[in-house]
Amino acid sequence: RFYISISLSFLLCYLPFTLYVLSLSLSLFFHPRIFSFFFFLMIRRPPRSTLSSSSAASDVYKRQYQRRVRETAVQTMSFALIRKMVDNGISSTDDATIQVDLQVTSTCHLEAAMAKIQAEIDTRREESDQSLIKLDDLLQHVGLEIEADGPVPLALEHLELYHAWLERVEVAPGARLKEDDSKDNTELGPDLHERVLDLKAKVEGKLKAHPLAALPRSGDQPGQDGSAYFKVTAGRRRQMLVMTYCNLFTGPSIVIATLLLLWLYLPYSNYLLAAYIAWVSYDNMSRKIPTYNRISQSWRNSRFYQLFRDYFPIRLLKADRSTEFDPAHNYLFCYHPHGVQSAGAFSFASNATGFDETFPGLQASVQTLGINFKIPATRENLIALGVGDASKACLTYALAHKPGSSVVLVTGGAAESMYAHPGNSKVVLKERVGFVKVACRAGAKLVPVWGFGENNLYENLAVKSQTLRKWQRRVQRVLSFAPLIVAGRGVFSYSGGLIPHRRPITIVVGAPIDCGPAEQEPSQERIDRVHAEYKAAVFKLFNRFKDIYDPKAEPVSYTHL
Repeated sequence: RFYISISLSFLLCYLPFTLYVLSLSLSLFFHPRIFSFFFFLMIRRPPRSTLSSSSAASDVYKRQYQRRVRETAVQTMSFALIRKMVDNGISSTDDATIQVDLQVTSTCHLEAAMAKIQAEIDTRREESDQSLIKLDDLLQHVGLEIEADGPVPLALEHLELYHAWLERVEVAPGARLKEDDSKDNTELGPDLHERVLDLKAKVEGKLKAHPLAALPRSGDQPGQDGSAYFKVTAGRRRQMLVMTYCNLFTGPSIVIATLLLLWLYLPYSNYLLAAYIAWVSYDNMSRKIPTYNRISQSWRNSRFYQLFRDYFPIRLLKADRSTEFDPAHNYLFCYHPHGVQSAGAFSFASNATGFDETFPGLQASVQTLGINFKIPATRENLIALGVGDASKACLTYALAHKPGSSVVLVTGGAAESMYAHPGNSKVVLKERVGFVKVACRAGAKLVPVWGFGENNLYENLAVKSQTLRKWQRRVQRVLSFAPLIVAGRGVFSYSGGLIPHRRPITIVVGAPIDCGPAEQEPSQERIDRVHAEYKAAVFKLFNRFKDIYDPKAEPVSYTHL
């Protein structure tokens, strides 16, 4: 029995699984002690030469062996992963730690995790580099603006915009920008954190030294109450007086009321009124628009429009000061967004914002609705400023008048005015290509212009009502302008009126886009190419300066309605 049990126990290490149960039973029957010894020996380490694909012991051993191999590989790759994270400045205690949502149960899963982490590291590094490049660009811009001695002094409100932006900037101490990314051994530029602090100190110094810093301001400014109206200076009251005339909601009403009083109490007023109506009708039919020989330079440079500029205030600047505008060419300045009244676009008509000094040799004609030329007294004001009626004939004539003759056009028109609301950045540009055709036919260059803060002057009460929107569109198709339902401020109050709020407008002019030589019938392919290039330029211009001049604005979007 002893020898039989030994023989059967040895068979347990060599027989396949089909005879395993039989050998185990016989060995236990003949001699239990010998069975126990050889059974323990078989389970502990079976010979490798006996492992076959159909053996149960073979499967167990293979799994144990593969698990040990994986554990060794995981330890090696985990060390390489930690080494890579440390080399990239990422640690387990760092706020920027990368978390990978993967269940690492094999070397393949760990390799996928390492690839994901490396991709995330590269993405964050690229985003960090881009953010530092943008920060460096904006710091240079603000530094030039506060130090430049331009035709118009820097307003207190714009200094506050710069200071608020510098307060929001978050940059780690020691952050630097490579001066040349094409080389490996590049020298780093100055510390951006120190530059932010230095620039902030300069802006604060400018704020304290500003002549209007210690004077009372109107109550529609943050932190002011309604009683501030009785404390404001006479200069701000004069600004309000000018705004009541220039405002489209109140100006025409004041003019009509004045003429009505003159008609009632002035002798021979019926004859004077008839003569004026006859003259206006004849003049509108016979003269070319814009009427360059009736532009008054003294009126363009008058104190009247300087008060209009300082009411908001409005500031005009180039996106890049080095950009040159050749006076031998013609330019079509396309202004966005429309806003309620396009106050920023209207400022191009005068020289209050320093247009003549910023763009020497250019003569801009702002375009407006033709119905404004039928309002008494208002039409004389527009003619003296060289304003046009936004018709195709007017645009063609203005762009071909002489070298340097340019046009300022609000391309969104009345349809875009219905989107005017604080923070809204939607412009009607998706399918609007008429201005591109005009530029290609005249051989003019397109210039993207964005008025940051234009939509912040009024609250649009119909912005969320689809029923009112439909009604406004129907009226706009008939009258060529949209009847807006808005709320601004009043002359003696700071809410609920029709006067625009005192909020800064910053007009940033981008680089001109060459449309090619003049062509009477440009191809659709050319129009689409220039239109796509122009939309990309507007998008880039908005994103570049939005953080400074309108931080609460939504991302720009294009629509066709």
